[in-house]
Amino acid sequence: MEKAETCNRQEADRIYTVRLEGLEFRACHGCREDEKLNGNTFRVDFSGEFRSRAGATDTLEDTVNYGAVYRVIEAVMMGERRNLLESLACDIVDRVRCGFREFTWISVSVGKKNPPVAGPCDWSWISTEWKSDQD
Repeated sequence: MEKAETCNRQEADRIYTVRLEGLEFRACHGCREDEKLNGNTFRVDFSGEFRSRAGATDTLEDTVNYGAVYRVIEAVMMGERRNLLESLACDIVDRVRCGFREFTWISVSVGKKNPPVAGPCDWSWISTEWKSDQD
């Protein structure tokens, strides 16, 4: 029986996905006056794909610092008031893209707790994605 060939980790260039799930913020986004004044609870789920040698090098310089990604998301959520979840999601995608050029794909979902609808509803969610056109 032949010995299985092993991969060379030093040369490995792999695709990774970083996910930040259940980020929670208290903020004053929404169209209605009570939402603007009293605020609401919002959640953000983030996923981003990037190519890296981090598994081989084991160094932060070769990966995406998800603590820094969190701070960008937090700045959007705690920053300028928005009427729509769509606007928040797009702003997060745009700011992460600008700050972290290594991402080739980003997915963001933004949810609002107890949205103002005509009946019981725990959460409303909006999701958006961006994919680089350079493969």
